[in-house]
Amino acid sequence: MRFNYCIYCYNVDVSTKFSGMKTINSSKIWRLILPSMFFIAIAVVYVLEFPILSRYMIVGSIVLPILVNLFLQNIIISRVLGVIFLLGSYYMMLAVISDVVNRKASFGYIFGALIILFSVAMAALLIVGYNKNRTNKR
Repeated sequence: MRFNYCIYCYNVDVSTKFSGMKTINSSKIWRLILPSMFFIAIAVVYVLEFPILSRYMIVGSIVLPILVNLFLQNIIISRVLGVIFLLGSYYMMLAVISDVVNRKASFGYIFGALIILFSVAMAALLIVGYNKNRTNKR
């Protein structure tokens, strides 16, 4: 184990310098961080569409538990948020299907339907993503 303070003068063994740091594997990012970041990004886009004070309060009350879940990585919070977002996504999908059946839909609805389908997948990752994390620790 070799460590020198002057990196310009001596050869530094980089593996010993960073041996105490934890690395994040890509599966943890896909399962735990990506769903929370997706829903935060959707909330920010919603607020930026029409900046109204009531929207700030509604989105703030949604983003705050997501941020708490992102930092604490709690299974219960994750599953509750996942179920809420899953039910909300299903409700929005029913609204899109209703507009398509009533022939009120335009071409832009395809993009909305894709976002809703992606949010269903992210909500499912919120629900089951932490379960796999628990089984790896045992």
